[in-house]
Amino acid sequence: MSKTGRFEKIIPRTRRAFGLGVLIALGVLAGTIFAGVLLVRDLVREQIAHRDAEALHATTLMEQLDLAPADGIEIRSDMQIGFDSAVRASRLRGVMGIRFFDAKGGFSDTFPATIMPVPLDDEALASVLALKPHSRFVRNMPMDEIFIYLPSFASGNIARAPTLLVTVPLHQRNTQMLAGAAQFIIEGQSISEEFSRLDGRLLQIAATTFAVAGTLLVAMLWPAFRRAQKLHCELARHSERLQRANEELALSARVNAVGAVAAHLMHGLKNPLASLSQFVSSRDSAGLEAGPQDWQDALTASQRMQALVEHTLEVLCDQRGEPTYELTVPEMGETVKKRVGRTAERRNVDVVFEAEGECMLSSRTANLAGLILVNLLENAIEATPAGGTVFLSASRAGNHLNFRVRDAGPGIPAEQLEHLFLPGKSTREGGSGIGLAISKQIADYLEARLELERTSEQGCVFLLKLPMEVCLDPAG
Repeated sequence: MSKTGRFEKIIPRTRRAFGLGVLIALGVLAGTIFAGVLLVRDLVREQIAHRDAEALHATTLMEQLDLAPADGIEIRSDMQIGFDSAVRASRLRGVMGIRFFDAKGGFSDTFPATIMPVPLDDEALASVLALKPHSRFVRNMPMDEIFIYLPSFASGNIARAPTLLVTVPLHQRNTQMLAGAAQFIIEGQSISEEFSRLDGRLLQIAATTFAVAGTLLVAMLWPAFRRAQKLHCELARHSERLQRANEELALSARVNAVGAVAAHLMHGLKNPLASLSQFVSSRDSAGLEAGPQDWQDALTASQRMQALVEHTLEVLCDQRGEPTYELTVPEMGETVKKRVGRTAERRNVDVVFEAEGECMLSSRTANLAGLILVNLLENAIEATPAGGTVFLSASRAGNHLNFRVRDAGPGIPAEQLEHLFLPGKSTREGGSGIGLAISKQIADYLEARLELERTSEQGCVFLLKLPMEVCLDPAG
């Protein structure tokens, strides 16, 4: 299938199909915008949480600087400076408590003592070891995961609240010596509200983007659809006209073929009619009675004319599209050989038919090809001296079925080769010069090739090449 044919299949031809296509396009657009919004939301949320972590880390470093010894370099092994600085930083608004960890991430202490001891997760530990703060927002964290005990726990009603967990490394500024880590447990209501505002803003942007992009999409696709629909209608009209032209061309080709068959009939009747006319004229003018041989010749001529008429009618019936039958190449060859039998007998020439393999032919193709072969054989018989032999062979070569007619005549003069298949140029005495022209026209109708394969003083070989498309499956 061509690219144009594949493209034509995806062009919507009705408004319903166009509407369905627009809905699919808008669905893809909405999905793309939604995916983009989710990606942007996650990135912005991460930046907001990291912003609070950076601020708390900076505050802790400031507190450690204020509590450091005079030299400002050494960090005490008991983490007192870091512990004190974290406790002082816990005074910030929203901090519910702190968990302390040593330099290897092991749990150390909590402030206040009611904070639930929880080990440091791997992601936070990796960030702390790199001397970077880490933050994690939990939308609804149960209070019993933060505190060991609250009075409200006695009722069995465990409250949930948004919580931000910020883990900062404990070290003095301008040093790479990690003393430990502090995890601040921060009430996350404010950041949850900020996330809600962010979601609302992103949703508004997404809706606006979808509306504008969807409107532009429809505005661009509708004229394109109208133009494509118009082009499709024009293409349909052109296709209809082309189909009518093809039908007229096929009819013209069939008419030409029928004309060639009729011309073949006239050409075949010419000699028998001339013989009968000469027989009658000679007897009338001389007042003689015809002998047995004369009557036999007249009978032979009339029978030949009757056979030509019957064969021509059979071919014309096939061309009118009447039911056809199938026959093999050997059957076709024997039929052709039989039709030239009287001519061969009159000229005392043997006709030999040889076939390699068996192929099936439709009667329509076989009859038209038979007309060509009959004409070639009659020419070959007339060119062959008495006692000689004419050969008809059939063989398959590649994608063609080849018929060869070989005579034992003197060959064709060089000056006639250029006009061999043109009417009015006969190669034998008394010939009309239209036999080969008619045969060439019938061969063209069959999309076959008729050519002179070779000529010499030992004889000529004519070749008829039928394409294998005219053959059926090999005979079984």
